[in-house]
Amino acid sequence: MMRLTSLFTLFFAWSILFNSCEKPEALNANELQPTEDVLYSNQTDTLRLVASTVYEDTIKSDDLSASLLGGLLDPVFGLTTCEFATQFTLANANPIIPETIAIDSVILSFAYNGYTYGSLKKMNFIIRELNEPIFKDSTYSSSFIPTRKLENLVNDPEQGVHIEPYNFFFTSSDSLLPQLRIPLKTSLGYHILQPDNPDVLNSDTDFQTYFNGLYIETTQTSPGVVGLDLTNINSKITVYYRYDDNGIADTTFFEFPITSDCARLNHFSHDYTFATPFLSGLSTDSTSSLYAYAQAAAGLKTMIEIPHLTNFSDLNSTLVNKAELIIPFDLNPKQLPPSQVFLFYKDEAGVLQALPDQFTGNIGGNVDLINRRYRLNISQYIQQVLMGTIPNGPLYLVSGNAGVTINGVQLHGPNYSSNASENMRLILTYSN
Repeated sequence: MMRLTSLFTLFFAWSILFNSCEKPEALNANELQPTEDVLYSNQTDTLRLVASTVYEDTIKSDDLSASLLGGLLDPVFGLTTCEFATQFTLANANPIIPETIAIDSVILSFAYNGYTYGSLKKMNFIIRELNEPIFKDSTYSSSFIPTRKLENLVNDPEQGVHIEPYNFFFTSSDSLLPQLRIPLKTSLGYHILQPDNPDVLNSDTDFQTYFNGLYIETTQTSPGVVGLDLTNINSKITVYYRYDDNGIADTTFFEFPITSDCARLNHFSHDYTFATPFLSGLSTDSTSSLYAYAQAAAGLKTMIEIPHLTNFSDLNSTLVNKAELIIPFDLNPKQLPPSQVFLFYKDEAGVLQALPDQFTGNIGGNVDLINRRYRLNISQYIQQVLMGTIPNGPLYLVSGNAGVTINGVQLHGPNYSSNASENMRLILTYSN
């Protein structure tokens, strides 16, 4: 009798918690919903979620696979600005440079990595020498800006440079991969090729102590953002010069390449003044049942709370077979959403941690452009919260590739639509 009473109590508790699940045929709405969204017995998607948009913390921005340059004014996310700093090395140590030379030109070149944002046609640059060193073994955040000297080293700052990331660069004898080429002042060539103390050209270490590197940015009128591959062989400073070779004028060049041994860092900033009204009025955090936002380049992240999740802990026999967080989104005409999103939680010390599902490799989070949504399997996380081994605190959804892209996405909130399939929701499959 006691056993029957306990089972009845358990069943009654589940009925209150999950309201009651309809048959699959009714919930399928004549196949208007995707098959995987149909709820079956022992499934629910009625657990309350609270979504808030918060500013992203600064992110690690040094030694990344790409550097971003420019500024994009987006109707949803406002203005995103990208700049970077880098060191240079010697093409060869202790080069033999004639005492008397005439520098013809100095070209700063960067290989494109194929990614662009906005309508890129021409950019105007501000390039300045670093006034302090940056170090390969140091960690830099996306908010850090090293001090720079005042002089703009661009040869003609008003002229601008055409951005052609898909056009090969042709020389007299061959063609090179697409690259951005910026003419610099010849004074820089004399500065780095004929220093007062020639010993600074004895090694990369000596040279980087003498010449800290360059900081590269664009003017605020920049029409977009372009991705650059700094460690490509075509990313370098090239100094072209003439000299007298026993009465015969000769021309040659010397290169200062960027290698994987060079310190380099990205800097990002965001201005939401001209963003969507919700973001332009964003405070420290803003809760909205309609929308939430995630943005790369240290922009925005979504905080997701499941306030009543611990109610499950009263049912000791509950086993979470599967827990999927479904997050639909709107497409932005200016840019694609992030190719992947990640979830983190804060441990008892307040330190962000990856969900346990991340380590099994089946958490998902890849963008689904056909159905316009992200799906994340967070089963192990939910089960450990119910067991009490992980605190029931907020989850933080962030953009993947956050240091090398600027992609952002406008997510649907928990109450975006009367159609549940259009809302952010958690689908739980459980057994007793």
